[in-house]
Amino acid sequence: MTIKPNDLVKMMDVSVLQAVNTETDIQFLIETARKYHFYCTFALSCYSATLVEAFKDEDILVGAPIGFPSGGEMSEIKAFQAMTLYDVGCDEFDMVMNVGWLKSRQYGRVENDIKAVYEAIKDRPLKVIVEAIYLTDQELVDACKIIMNSGAEFIKTGTGWASKPTELRHIEIIAKTVGKKIKIKAAGGIKNYETVCKMHDMGVVRFGVSVKSGIEIVKEASSRQ
Repeated sequence: MTIKPNDLVKMMDVSVLQAVNTETDIQFLIETARKYHFYCTFALSCYSATLVEAFKDEDILVGAPIGFPSGGEMSEIKAFQAMTLYDVGCDEFDMVMNVGWLKSRQYGRVENDIKAVYEAIKDRPLKVIVEAIYLTDQELVDACKIIMNSGAEFIKTGTGWASKPTELRHIEIIAKTVGKKIKIKAAGGIKNYETVCKMHDMGVVRFGVSVKSGIEIVKEASSRQ
C-alpha cells in the first residue's frame, strides 16, 4: 500500500540526534519541519527549548529524548530529565529502555524504570525505545510485554545510534505480540519510502527518521504519486 505525501508527513518524527549536530543543524531541522510540515521534531535535550520556542505558535510538536542514547541512567535521573523537559514544554517523550536490565531478566526494574518516566510526564505520550537490533527474538517479546504493562503508548524500535537498522522481522515480532494494545513507532536506519510502506502495512503508525532521510522519503513518495 502506498502512502500519500500529505499523510506520510503526519506519521513522521524528524530528528538531528547525533552528538556532532550543531546549532546550524538545529536551524536546518526547524526550517525543514516548517517546509514539509512534519509531525514532530527531536534534537538532543540541550536544544529542546530552542525547538519549543521555534514552534510555539505552530502545530509542529517537539519531542524529548529521555535517557538517550544508552538508557543506562538511574531511573531517578531519567525521571528528573523528563520532568525538566516537561517544564520546558516538550509534547512527547521517547525514552530508552534499560537494555542491560532486560538482558539480565530484571523485568521488574525495567518496568519500574519506564513507570518512573511515565509518572513524571503526567498526561503526555510516552514511547519506549527497545533498541531491537541488540535483542534476541524472545527478548523483544519480553520487552513488548513489559511496555504494555507500563502505561506507555508506543513501543519504538531504535535510537538510530546502533550499527544496524531496524529490520522488518522486528516489526513482525512486535506487531504479533502487542496487537492493538499499544502503538508501534519504527526508527533506526529507516531511509527509504518502500521500507516505510512495508512497515506501515505491518502496523507501524509513526516513523522516526533523520531530517535528511525524511526529506528523501517524502520526495520519493511524491515521485510515486
